[in-house]
Amino acid sequence: MAVLVIGQTSIPYEVRYSERASKKRIVVTAAGGVDVVAPVGTPEDDVVGYVHAKRRWIFDSVNEVAEQHSRVVTERWASGAKVEFHGRALMLDVNPGDVPRVQIRMRSKFHVVVPAGLDGAARGDAVAAAFETWLRDRAETDMLRFGRVYEAALGVTATAYRLSDAKARWGSCGRDGVVRVHWRLVQAPVTAFEYVVAHELVHLTHRNHSPGFWTALTRVMPDWKERKAGLERWEGERRGV
Repeated sequence: MAVLVIGQTSIPYEVRYSERASKKRIVVTAAGGVDVVAPVGTPEDDVVGYVHAKRRWIFDSVNEVAEQHSRVVTERWASGAKVEFHGRALMLDVNPGDVPRVQIRMRSKFHVVVPAGLDGAARGDAVAAAFETWLRDRAETDMLRFGRVYEAALGVTATAYRLSDAKARWGSCGRDGVVRVHWRLVQAPVTAFEYVVAHELVHLTHRNHSPGFWTALTRVMPDWKERKAGLERWEGERRGV
C-alpha cells in the first residue's frame, strides 16, 4: 500500500499489475479506495510519476465519493427510511439520546436511539453497523430454531451452524456437516428462511439434487415449491426486477 500526500491530506492507494491492462489507469471505488492499475512490467517510478501527475483528479474524486457517501448514508438511516425484516419494510424513528451506543427496539417500527452528538455520515454509519449486528443476531436465532425443527424431522444432525456472507448463494451444507445461511436472509419472508435451512439439512443425506433429495424435502416441507417461489420473488424485488 502506497500513500499519496497532498498538502495535509494523505490518500492511500493500491497498485495492481495486470496482464490485460494496455495502459495505466486509476479507479476510485464506491468506498473511497484508490486502485492504480498498470500493465505488467511497468517500472515503479513510472507508476509513482503517473499518480503524482493525477494527484488533483485523485484528490477531487476521493472528496466527491466521500460527499456522496455522507449524503447517501445520512438519508438511508434517517427517520422515515425503512429497513426490511422478515419480509416487512419497517420505518425508522431515529432520535438522539443519552446512550453510549446505538440502541434498537422494534415495535411495529424500529425505534432507534443514537448517542447525542453523532451527526451526518458518522451517525448513519453507526446506525448501519448497529442494524447489521441486530439483524445478524436475529438471523442466528432463526437459523438455530429452524435447524432444531428440521434436524428432528429428518433424523439428521448438523455439525454446526454458521452465518454466511456468500455472494452467490443463500445457504450451503459442506461435507463437514456445517450448515451455512446468509445472514441477510433474515430480511426475507420467514417461510423463505425456513425453506433454505430445511433444504441445506436434506443435503446431509443427499449431496445432490437427486429425486431422493426432493422426496425427502417434500416429506418434511410439502409446500417447499411455494416457499422457493417466494424466495425468488423477494430476490427479484431486491434487484428491482
